Formats: sequence, structure tokens, C-alpha cells
Amino acid sequence: MHKFKLFIFLLTILGSIAVFAEEKPKVSFDEVMISAEQDFQMVTEARKLAATYDLPHTIYLQEGIFIEAKGIENNQVVYTIINNIQKPFDNGEVAFWYEISERFDLANARIHWSNRPTQNPELGYEISLQQNLIPSFIMIPESSNDAVMSFNYNDGSLINPAFIPGGNPNLGTPIEALLAPDASILVSDQITDNIVEFDSAGNFVGIFYGGNIAVLDNCRGIQIRPSVNTVLGTIGSGTNQDAIPEFDLATGNYLGNFITPNAAFMDSPFDIIFRSSDCLVSASSSNDITMYDLSGNHLGDFVPSISFPEQLYETASGNVLAAGFSTPSGLYIYDSNGAQLNYFGTVTGLRGAFQLGNGNYMVTNGSGVYVLDQNTGAIVSQPVSGVSARFIREYDLATIPVELTSFTAKVVGSSVELNWSTATETNNQGFEIERSQNNISFEQIGFVPGFGTTTEGKSYSYTDQSVNSGNYYYRLKQIDFDGSFSYSGVVEVDVALPTEFTLEQNYPNPFNPSTTIQFSLPVDAQVTIGIYNLVGEKVAEAVSGNFTAGLNKVTFNASQLTSGVYFYRLDANGINGKTFSDVRKMSLLK
Repeated sequence: MHKFKLFIFLLTILGSIAVFAEEKPKVSFDEVMISAEQDFQMVTEARKLAATYDLPHTIYLQEGIFIEAKGIENNQVVYTIINNIQKPFDNGEVAFWYEISERFDLANARIHWSNRPTQNPELGYEISLQQNLIPSFIMIPESSNDAVMSFNYNDGSLINPAFIPGGNPNLGTPIEALLAPDASILVSDQITDNIVEFDSAGNFVGIFYGGNIAVLDNCRGIQIRPSVNTVLGTIGSGTNQDAIPEFDLATGNYLGNFITPNAAFMDSPFDIIFRSSDCLVSASSSNDITMYDLSGNHLGDFVPSISFPEQLYETASGNVLAAGFSTPSGLYIYDSNGAQLNYFGTVTGLRGAFQLGNGNYMVTNGSGVYVLDQNTGAIVSQPVSGVSARFIREYDLATIPVELTSFTAKVVGSSVELNWSTATETNNQGFEIERSQNNISFEQIGFVPGFGTTTEGKSYSYTDQSVNSGNYYYRLKQIDFDGSFSYSGVVEVDVALPTEFTLEQNYPNPFNPSTTIQFSLPVDAQVTIGIYNLVGEKVAEAVSGNFTAGLNKVTFNASQLTSGVYFYRLDANGINGKTFSDVRKMSLLK
């Protein structure tokens, strides 16, 4: 009762606003819902205004009514009232706060504010205990708490309403959570204009890409581009509107647009999925699903007419699910050629669509998460009610060939030593070692075989002896036996200039007929390396010339010499006036 009095008190404070308010907002329920879905910024502004007045932004009542701040009219917050959370557009209403506070008993409701703790936070969640996340589960972001929920992969029951908790300032309206090939989780966010990175346990890592609305503005669905393992996003606003930008998975660098903006083909994209020979993009303003080839070239319509499609999903049988948001909304099921096989309108206003392990369908809308019977479309369960749920993605570490637990690089003498370890491996052929000096263009410098399939931790190392002074960047390209691959993160080392002259032992040694002679110079110098026999006669000269400071290497070809033991002598005259000489022995075996 005391909480109800609190709302009356709030109403009294806002009386001056209510006196001059219209009885009802002029904007319609459908207009608010569709506009907010296209651009969630209007919801953000409504929440900000609600916070200014110390009003809640989201309310869920025990009887199943869901209320959200979604717009502004005459400097008042416009709330949508969903009376049927399974079918939001049926008998939906809009209202100002004074009507809501007078009409509904809010004492036992779940209520979310921007500036105070949530009231009755567990209401609407059917949490299933005794469940384990590993190895496979479902991830669904929700924008009521800006969190990511987890669900059982087989039956869709709720495991954790906050697998990735809310409260992260980098998440404002999370849309899709994606398990990347490097075992990180990437989350697209529509308001902060970020793609945010978390580790495989849901812990915050950093911003994968963000802060540049010329590239990423109103980001919706994200996807991994097969073979090249880059990250793609669907963009709904800004200068890059209607584009599908592409980002390097290892570095987060923007690589350009995979699909360039063309509203005639695709207007306001929401999701992209790849199939074996093409990719499909849903578009909310052009109301279609469009086909492109694997290089991003337009092929034509997959579905020429569907009202406001959002998430797409390809089933194991090759059928395509589409979540329809606007009327006639619901779950659409197509064959691989785009012919409609079925339609379920049991739950409407859909955002997410997925097929569970048991064959039933999981769908989401702006007021909950639902499981539908695969044959009839009847509601089997409703694990979450009264949250603004988004896209549905599987988390399956079995799809990750290798779980990399560490990757380090350090300078040892004149070389760089790389060390890495894995927790488990599945069909791991091995690792290509790649190096760069600008963190953009990488080249392969070596390969280390893997252990195939193992549940035991394994350790690896590789020594790069071909470095000079400067910064170096390294990454691993893990390759599966079927040719699929994924990249590790990038590690950086700084190879400093030598502090003294040195002459290293040649390698290989013994050799036939060529060997490498390595030496270090603290300053630029004029260098001569002579080859001598056992009696001290000079029989060849490996090099004579000017060299820069740092680690240097020369190759000596002894094809004109007979087998035997020889000496090589380095004489260096530095530009600082210092001189250096040293002699080492080598063996030629023919």
C-alpha cells in the first residue's frame, strides 16, 4: 500500500503537467511501435524524459500487461500499453503517465526506472534451475535491462536472465549476441552504436568497433562472413544507412562495405544470414528479403513481400524462418527457394526466430520469449514475460575448433618467442603464424601442427628469428581439417635496437651449401665478413657493404668450396667511430 501512495505522491508532484495534458496522446499505438522499432533513439529520449520526472520506463503487471515509455508528445512521456503480450498489436493503447498511475495497481508490478533499483525484479521470469550452460545454449539480448539472457538449447527454458548483466554503459539497446570463431561474444547495440566484445563467460572485454557513426549507426543484426571470418553488421541510420559494413575479426578494423547502400534493393536492413551459395538480408522499409551472392552482389528477391521482417534463421533442413514484426506479423517459414511453407500467427510483433534442438520454434517480441509447437504453432511455454526481447542465437563451443586460453609474445635476445596454449581441440590441423609491422597487412611466417581432437590442455611455441628493430604484431590462424579457420587476437612486441656489436653462430651448421650468418649493430656500420680456411687463408667473402643498426642477416653460399672446417670473421666500422671484430667456426659437409 505504501508503494501505491508513493505513486500518488509522484502524481501530485506532476499535477501541473497533468492539468494541461491532453486526455490521450494523439499518436497511435501502431505509429509509436513501428517508429520505435525503426529507430530506438526515440525510446531512449522517452526514457530520459521519464528519468527527469522520476517516472518508470518499463512496467510489467502480474496479469500480463506490459507498459513501456516509447515516445514524447507535448513534453510528456508516451507509454505503450500492450494488453496481450503474445499479440502486441491487438488492442494496444497509448497513454500518458497520469492515466497509467490512476488506472493500474502498480504495487506488485515489476517496475524499471533509470535512476533507482528495479521493483519486483523476478516477476515474469520462469527460471529453470539445475541447468548447465556448457557446451550449448541460447543467447537472447533484451533492452528492458540491456542484458543478455541464456536459455536451454533443447527446450528453450530460461537458464539465466543476466548471462551478460545489465548496467554496462556500452550497451543501450542490445540487438544480437554472436559467438565468434575466436570464442568471444560480440553484441550489437542499436543506441550506443557499438559492437561490444565479451569473453566466452560473458565478461566485458572492450569495444570491438564503435565511436564512428559514419560507419556504424543504428546497428541491428550482426553475422560472421564464412571463409574469411570477418564481422558484418546491418545499418539503419546515418551516412552509411542501408549498408552492410565489414570488420576484421582479429583487429576490429573497418574494411569497407560488404554490401553498399542501395535502397532500391534493400531499405533499412535488419539481419543477414549466409547459406552455402548466397546470403539473405531482411529489410524493414522495403518489406522484403533480398538475395546476394557470397561477394555481396545483388541477385534478386528471396521473398518479394513480407511486412517488416527482422531476424532470419536457416534450419538444419534448409528452410528459412523469418520473424515478421508488422501486421500481418508472425513466424513465416519458407523453403530454400523462398516458397512459403507455413505461417504461425500465435505470437505476433516478432523480432527473433529460431529452431530449438527438439524441433520446436523459439520466437521473441517486444514483450517476451515464447516456444511454439513445430507442427501447430501453439504456445508450448513462455519462459520470459514483460521484457523487450531481441534476436536469438546459439552459443555452441563445439563449433569452435580450438579454445585458445593464452597467447603471448616476448623478445628473447635477437628473436621473438611466441607461446600459446589451448584448453580443448576439435579437428585441429594446426596453426599458421602470421606477422605484421603495421597491424593491418599480415604474412605467414610459419606453421605448427595441432593435436587433432583432444580434451587435454596443450602448449605450443614458435621462435621468430627474422626480426629487426621495431614493433611487430603476431596472430595465429587456427585451421581445422575441413579447411575452416579462425584467428586469435593480436599480440605486439617492441624489438629494441641492440646495445652492442655481436656475431651469432651460423645456422644451419653443419651446412650444404648455404648457411645464414646473423649479426647485430648498435649503429649503422660498414661491414665485411670474410671466410678463412684452417691455415688462415681468406678463401671467400660473404659480404662487404654498409648496414643499418639492428639485427642483420646474410646468406653465404659455399658451393665453390670443398668440405671442411672454416672460420668466418666480421669486421665492423661504426659511424660513431667504434670498431668491432669477431670470429666463429662453421662446418661444410658435402
